[in-house]
Amino acid sequence: MKRTRVHLGAAAAIVAAALACVSGCSAADGGSTDAKPTGSARAAADKTVAREPQACRGGTYTWFNMQDRSVLNGLADPQRVTGGSSKMTKLTEPVRRLRTDQASVVSQGSRVDPKQVLIALSTHLGFTEKDDDPEMGSGLGEPGEYAEIDSGGGEASGSARTVRLVSYSFVRLVETDFRYTCGSGEDRRTTTGHVVTWPSSGGGLISCEEPLDKKASTAAHEAFRLSCPA
Repeated sequence: MKRTRVHLGAAAAIVAAALACVSGCSAADGGSTDAKPTGSARAAADKTVAREPQACRGGTYTWFNMQDRSVLNGLADPQRVTGGSSKMTKLTEPVRRLRTDQASVVSQGSRVDPKQVLIALSTHLGFTEKDDDPEMGSGLGEPGEYAEIDSGGGEASGSARTVRLVSYSFVRLVETDFRYTCGSGEDRRTTTGHVVTWPSSGGGLISCEEPLDKKASTAAHEAFRLSCPA
């Protein structure tokens, strides 16, 4: 999947940042991961999963309790760029992780293929079409992947006044419950589950001297609030 680099508000006019976009992104459940069972406990869990019947195909997904939001997952300290200079300034403050998100698909009931669940979710979100080749994947974070932190960097041009610039990292986090039903009558099967994933992640740059537009992402506003106290 593609990661997007975002330059927000008047910072774009102040800064000419040479920032590289990187392909790929990872995962999400708010930083908490379930420990895998080990030894006899894991063997018992595997047997339980093996006894669950495979869900039939051609069923219907129903999505509920869905949250789709821009989450701040990394932040650098403000870097002061002195005004009145025409020289480019290298942005050197490292972006530090604020949270760890891991993608997951968990379910109860008839077994469903996590990849098929993600493809159905991707279609529901408008990222893929029903007729797309499933071998192409969903474009969403796969179970077990972790959301990457954008490393920031690049250079900023001078301005008439001294400014404080802040690099930040974000992930568009999608979390939802689902119900999958297939078959009819006595053969009707139902699976319920929960998905944590994302379609994109990336980074941005803000200036503490320039208030953000209301249309800026939640992650950008959080970065401003944490780094640029009034």
